Amino acid sequence: MIKIIRPSQRPAGGRAPSSAGAMTRQQTQYETDAVLHRGLSSMAWRTLDLLYAGGIMTVDQIGLTQRTLRRYAKRRLIARYPYPPKEVIQQLEERFIAVEDGQLYTLGQVGMEILATRHGARPSQVYLAYPFERILRALVLNEIVRKIAAEAEWHGWLLTRYSREQAQLIKDEKAIFFPDALICLERGEQEVLFLIEYHDEENRREAHQNVDQYETAWESGLWEEAWLGENFPLVLTVFQHDVVGEGYREAIAEMRAVNCSFYGRSLNGIWLAGGMDVWVNINKGNREKVFPWQE
Repeated sequence: MIKIIRPSQRPAGGRAPSSAGAMTRQQTQYETDAVLHRGLSSMAWRTLDLLYAGGIMTVDQIGLTQRTLRRYAKRRLIARYPYPPKEVIQQLEERFIAVEDGQLYTLGQVGMEILATRHGARPSQVYLAYPFERILRALVLNEIVRKIAAEAEWHGWLLTRYSREQAQLIKDEKAIFFPDALICLERGEQEVLFLIEYHDEENRREAHQNVDQYETAWESGLWEEAWLGENFPLVLTVFQHDVVGEGYREAIAEMRAVNCSFYGRSLNGIWLAGGMDVWVNINKGNREKVFPWQE
């Protein structure tokens, strides 16, 4: 999706990928080979896979101590995003997300190289070069996925999140569609896919674009092989401003028929107790339960 980023009055954050300390391709490969030769712990692999899917995370979202993360950063498995932790905490609190440690980490050069081999696709997002507004959006999306994962675990389900590269649809060697997030809920032989879209903008425009792009993705049929699903996943939209929900309703109403099912929830609402229990079916206008453990 094309995301609209508004300029910020706060420190921009981020740095160019070619900043001091960056390694050459040859140096990166040498360090990668050395790290793999020594081996990685299961905790290190978990951290890399988390960042491969989520892109950039707070210390709380990763779930490890600063000491461990600094050690991973020294080996260039991960990299620290240079933005004041207090500012991160404040911005997330304004979105009803409580964070104890606002330090941010993303994949380092060696970590990206390892994951390119592990998953067959190099991470395409270079978060160290992004302004904080774009980073903030990713952090909120990560928290939404964490909330669903916690609900799933409570009911005996496992959540797997796919990376941007794994979720995208490709035609003629070109990515034509990628959701904000693709997740799979699993229990035994059961698997249920969901697509997630998070909106922080205060206008209807992107909601209209999303409906068009999702319909195009459905019509392409590429999702059946790419996501190995028999049915197109439900689309869960979470928005900070109600005008976005209105945009979805307008876009759907303007179409003769809509093949995708869109569900909506306000950002502040999902953090409440039971906030994930009921979603608005935007296509039909009624409230419904969407998760498999509610059946």
